[in-house]
Amino acid sequence: MVHLRQRLAIFIKEKRGSTTQREFARKIGVAQSTIMRIENLDQNVTINTLETLCRVFHADIAELFPQVSQSKNYPLAPPRGLGVPETQRTGLLHEQTPKPSRAKVSKRKPRDQ
Repeated sequence: MVHLRQRLAIFIKEKRGSTTQREFARKIGVAQSTIMRIENLDQNVTINTLETLCRVFHADIAELFPQVSQSKNYPLAPPRGLGVPETQRTGLLHEQTPKPSRAKVSKRKPRDQ
C-alpha cells in the first residue's frame, strides 16, 4: 500500500520547518486548517491544492511525495499466457509504516465470583 498522505505530510513538515502553520499557510496561499489536516493525515487533498503546492515550491508532483525510508518492492508474476518479457514486468511498492501501539481493552463484563 502506498501511503501518499503520510508522504505529503513529510514534505509539508520539511518545507515548513520551524515556521508556524498559520504563517506557512499564508505564504503559500492555503488555509491554516488545510496545513494542519495534511500534517495530521486527515486531508483528502484536491488536485487544485496539489497544483498550488507544485507552483509555490517550483516542484514536480513526484517531489511532493518523497520516498519513505522503509519500503519493499514486490515483483509481479507475469500474466499467464501473455508471454510478457521480464524486462517489461513491474512490481508493487509497499511502504511499511509503524503501527501505533494500542492497549487491548476488554469489552467483556467481569464474572461475579
